[in-house]
Amino acid sequence: MANTHFTHATLAAISSVVAENKISIEDELEYFSEDPAQAQRFAAVSGLHTRRRADDDVTASDMCAQAAKNLLQRTSTNANDIGAILFVSHSADYLLPASAAILQHKLGLPRTCVAMDMNAGCAGFVNGLWMAASLVESGACKKVLLLAGDTPGRFQPAANRVVGPIFGDAGTAALIEHSETPSTMSFSFGTDGSKHEALIIPGGGSRIPYVDSEGADSPFNQTIADGKGNPWTLGRYCSIWMDPMGIYTFSTAVVPPHIKEHLAFDGLEAESIDRLFLHQANKIIVDSIAKRVGINKDRVPDESLRLYGNMGVSSIPVLICAHYAKEDSDLSATGHKNSMLCSFGAGLSWASAILSLDKTIVLPVCDYIKEKTESRAKRIEYWHSKFSGPKTNEDAP
Repeated sequence: MANTHFTHATLAAISSVVAENKISIEDELEYFSEDPAQAQRFAAVSGLHTRRRADDDVTASDMCAQAAKNLLQRTSTNANDIGAILFVSHSADYLLPASAAILQHKLGLPRTCVAMDMNAGCAGFVNGLWMAASLVESGACKKVLLLAGDTPGRFQPAANRVVGPIFGDAGTAALIEHSETPSTMSFSFGTDGSKHEALIIPGGGSRIPYVDSEGADSPFNQTIADGKGNPWTLGRYCSIWMDPMGIYTFSTAVVPPHIKEHLAFDGLEAESIDRLFLHQANKIIVDSIAKRVGINKDRVPDESLRLYGNMGVSSIPVLICAHYAKEDSDLSATGHKNSMLCSFGAGLSWASAILSLDKTIVLPVCDYIKEKTESRAKRIEYWHSKFSGPKTNEDAP
């Protein structure tokens, strides 16, 4: 277990934007034998009722940019004061360049700003928070903008009942800044790469790349049904492969002792934690972890799971906003000086932070407001034109 303490970095503000399209279990009764009671039983057990899905032309960086603009405006933060921007996601706009560089321009941040992408799965927000706090604590930056977002819901076929009902799309922004007044923020991490296949997108990367010459009937693009009829593919949907029982076992066997060890490292008892914000994997996992740690359920928020789904890297910031902030208001989480964040997932990896949210400005969850974007076809046309280059006199009619 890797542990770190910071004393002059603080989480100043946090903002969340969720995709505009709502999909509820009532919309998918065909997968519940057209039986509303069966669908409701699923929702009661899993905690999953409604999830958010982004339009095909909306990316994680689009939603993160909107969350960041809301944060900068509502906190009256000067964009020129931002020393670094970190984008945590597995849904980058391009393989190259980093989405953080594009966001630097979109948000009007200074050219002196450091811009980096990170891919750390569901544990990514806490990992990103640690990176941001490191930059602030070292004196390299006074203010760091941490953006965390993903669009896993866009690529999961509804017919796959292992991953289809779970994931939602969102983008978030957090401002980490230097504090002259000592404010303790501690972190603890763990990784077990031997189990990386338990939660993975196996196709489309450099290990099993997409090959354009392969047709729809190629092994890469072939759809394979499991014993329950759930479709999986390396190609078309870039399916997230998940071993549900493996993830449950990992979450309930590894995460609770990790939390206890982190508390011990800080000299704290479970009773002293005001709020435990867990990655919203599903209700069964969240409840099991809370019980094993010994924290009362009233101090383990879960509002976002039913409303938005499992939002991956965005899960914890969306949960914080859903728990604290009311519509059309800003709310500091007054009195909560010992809050714990704990995220876990792909890698397999897990990460936790203990910090004060006492003076953190928490903005309400907002629906993404669609901005003018070019369609996929238009972008392809643009790049074809770019490849062909400008017309010369010889090309003129």
